[in-house]
Amino acid sequence: MKKILNGLILILLITLGSCVDDLKVGDAFLEKAPSVDVDKDVVFNDANYARAFLWNAYTSLYYGRPLNWSAKGNRMNMGAVDALTDCFTSGLSWDGVSGLYYSGQFNATSDYSAAVYSYSNGEDQWTGIRKAWLFIENIGQTPNIDDKEKERLKGEAKMIIACHYADMFRNYGGLPLVTKAFDPNDDFKLPRATARGTMEFIADLCDQAYAVLPWALQSNEQEQWAGRFTAAAALGLKIRVLLFGASPLFNDNEPYYPEEASTPSVAEQHAWFGGKDMSLWDDVVDACDLFMTRNQQEGKPWDLVRNASNPRQAYQDAYYRRANGELLIDTRARATVSWYWDGDCYYLQSYGSYGAMTPTLEYVNLFPYADGTPFDASFWDRQSKDNYIAEDPFANRDPRLYENCLVNNAEFGLDHVAEMWIGGREGPANDLASDGAAFTGFAIYKYILDKEHMAGKQDQWPYLRLPEIYLSYAEALNEVGRTSDAYQYVNYVRSRVNLSGLNPGLTQEEMRQEILDERAREFGAEEVRYYDMIRWKQAKDFRKILHGLRIRRGDNNTYSYEKFSVKKRFIQDGENGTVFFTPKWYLSPFPFVEMNKGYLTQNPGW
Repeated sequence: MKKILNGLILILLITLGSCVDDLKVGDAFLEKAPSVDVDKDVVFNDANYARAFLWNAYTSLYYGRPLNWSAKGNRMNMGAVDALTDCFTSGLSWDGVSGLYYSGQFNATSDYSAAVYSYSNGEDQWTGIRKAWLFIENIGQTPNIDDKEKERLKGEAKMIIACHYADMFRNYGGLPLVTKAFDPNDDFKLPRATARGTMEFIADLCDQAYAVLPWALQSNEQEQWAGRFTAAAALGLKIRVLLFGASPLFNDNEPYYPEEASTPSVAEQHAWFGGKDMSLWDDVVDACDLFMTRNQQEGKPWDLVRNASNPRQAYQDAYYRRANGELLIDTRARATVSWYWDGDCYYLQSYGSYGAMTPTLEYVNLFPYADGTPFDASFWDRQSKDNYIAEDPFANRDPRLYENCLVNNAEFGLDHVAEMWIGGREGPANDLASDGAAFTGFAIYKYILDKEHMAGKQDQWPYLRLPEIYLSYAEALNEVGRTSDAYQYVNYVRSRVNLSGLNPGLTQEEMRQEILDERAREFGAEEVRYYDMIRWKQAKDFRKILHGLRIRRGDNNTYSYEKFSVKKRFIQDGENGTVFFTPKWYLSPFPFVEMNKGYLTQNPGW
């Protein structure tokens, strides 16, 4: 941390375009321009330079896909966080998921460029936090910006800090809290705050930003300012963090790794809240109440994207199209994709061709029929490689299935339907395939689309979408005993794709599972499922063996389906029932180089 922060003490590297009159936080701030080294007094004595400094700080925000071989762009060595869940698996043998996690080799000394999240190298979070505090501390002296705008800009800077801490909180728990821009004489060895103190620190930053930011951007601002923080974004991030904190990972009667309860990180409540406090769920409900009330008062500028004649397109627009009225926070590292093999949008090849994020049969089974009827997963147990049938088990399903996964016979924009059968144009080459983009009998569709027409397509990360607020509201209501009130928010999300509402009379436990399943369907490949599995301590889902399908084509449009087990991950149970999973996997370890400095406690089990 000291190395990263110290490099920005007196000389500030900012990226300025030749025309400072038309700076924008949308695509323009991603365009590479000449860099100039300037003293901070020069930056903050010029209104345009000061704004440009903040826009540049936005570029430090988390982007969830691998882009290139830079320190930040090489996420998980071209892998994907979602490939650690039960929804996706990696067919790329050399990515960080396969090399470190599936093998069980990941530890505190591992190469963090291949890790889920990098504490001290590659994420740019400490640089972004440093820049944001510098901005907050110095914008007061800037001329030609009125006080109201200065407060708004400071609110945006606080959101940059809050986002970085929210990312780290979900991976590490309690963190060192940086509350100013350090100078060379400061002590950089900050100890960890408690996990609850860290959550409250993030929530307070969000509250401060909420108080000064507009609820939503005006319609005439969208094209230029898409991605700029709003009060809705601040409240949405607060809800995400409060929900994570209220969940059993930290908020339970015992720490998540009871056998390690005597470790300093547990004893000092860096990796646990110290007990179960049900009022934390009430805090989530209250924050969601405020969101819904404020949105109504403002004329409901935030709402789900809808398209009555094409619900699948509505869902695609929700995660893919900018300034859509649903993307509360979106981040991006560049403006558009040049073509499918764009070397600076490597996720297209990594996911789409090399299989770094390949859907599992378990994920496909989660999607009901188009009328809302659940799919009967036992269907596959009644099939075999020699049983050719005309029935298409992938037809007439939840439209979100086709946007998340490429399945056999799906329409996907080329001159033929998807051929996911063995030897088909999109399918595995042979029945022995154990890697590649379609070795499970499915391929990812989200972000990749038809692969062949990517030139000019936008590139963004849907960091936080509005359905997360609805489903978080439903979850919190269910946990405080208001299960009957939770239905409307789950059903509202389902209604976008014309699914029927949930069956009435669900128990609290049944509703909890329905909500988690709905989140998996809605947020496929958006890094929501992974943190849901963690915060609910779903060891059973980390441990279970996952499956794919070997699809064979017969005569007269018939197919056979052979269910098979996907290659085993280290944390999954052995064939003889041996349990390899330990709760240490819920949180990441702090890097050994940081632990060696003597100011941090290590997370339990590492």
